[in-house]
Amino acid sequence: MKNIILISSMGLLFTVSQICGCGSCEANATNTETTTSINKEEVKTIKLKITGMTCAGCSSHVMETLKSIKGVSKVDLEYPGDVATVEFDASKTNKEALIAAVVKINYKAEEVKSTKTATSTKK
Repeated sequence: MKNIILISSMGLLFTVSQICGCGSCEANATNTETTTSINKEEVKTIKLKITGMTCAGCSSHVMETLKSIKGVSKVDLEYPGDVATVEFDASKTNKEALIAAVVKINYKAEEVKSTKTATSTKK
């Protein structure tokens, strides 16, 4: 009888320890990518800094949400790193819609602005 209680307790402890709070934990999703085809003339790429992800399941949830948006052709989400690179058809969606979708599932998203600096060549 003690063995049954001990085994049940260990199983319950293991199950509880695997819950992170996001409700969608999955196996490590370190760098996941998906693609579909769209017209290259209207393709835009945006990098989003995603905050609030605490596990691979969270990153999977964000990635699936972004993939489900009409016009999104490719999602590359780095976790850890918390940066999503999204390729989308600008005639079907926009960066505001992408950010709003992430916010709707209780994460924060903001566009990562590229910092291109002009270099001068002095001789």
